[in-house]
Amino acid sequence: MVWPGMIRWSLLCAPAFMAMPAWAQLEPLPRFEALEKQFQMEEQRQVDQLETARQREMTSSALPGSGVSEAERALRGLDYQRQRDDLLLKLEQDRARVQRERDIADAALLNARVPATSTAVVGEPNTYLLPPAPPGKYYARVNGRFVLVDATSELVERVLPLQPTNPTADVPLGPRHMPDTGLPVRRVSATSALVIRDPGALALPLAPAGQYYARLDGKIVLVDARTELPVSIARAG
Repeated sequence: MVWPGMIRWSLLCAPAFMAMPAWAQLEPLPRFEALEKQFQMEEQRQVDQLETARQREMTSSALPGSGVSEAERALRGLDYQRQRDDLLLKLEQDRARVQRERDIADAALLNARVPATSTAVVGEPNTYLLPPAPPGKYYARVNGRFVLVDATSELVERVLPLQPTNPTADVPLGPRHMPDTGLPVRRVSATSALVIRDPGALALPLAPAGQYYARLDGKIVLVDARTELPVSIARAG
């Protein structure tokens, strides 16, 4: 049985190995698309499960004879909203951490050591539409990027710019997409230019306490001031 912690450890180790000191030999690393897809599905399941529970709770508590007052019903709704916001915030923080690790790995490419015997060396540059390497240099493919290596020192001296024709099969996996909630999943601070300062001018009612309006992805949404995440769509256009 593969424990989730072991899977997560494997995913996090890849960027760490790429950020090793200059004397370390860099080699292509395996990708983890299948594991990433499993994580994505599990995260979506958690979001969907929470929304299903909220809808069931709100529907049953609204029935006559449920014994649930409007105040209690509102509190239960707020509790589900808090759980959802906390989950989305945790997932967003996890993705931000993965992106930081990816950035560190990219920065570590310069001066990294790629011996001429490494399997990362590009034997036939023309296959990838690369010009012939200058004398005393050779190309390598490391961390999903083409680099130019000095043959004497075996150190990377330049990272080539990305090109549309570059291969993508060995590009390290970046942060996963956020689960689909029907809402834009982007944080909007209270000081953002996206915030609507005068809701009345757009015929919007006063925002509930602790929330404010913002424009996101062609929608007007209500944003929770604590998490800075959208909680509902106020208007589709």
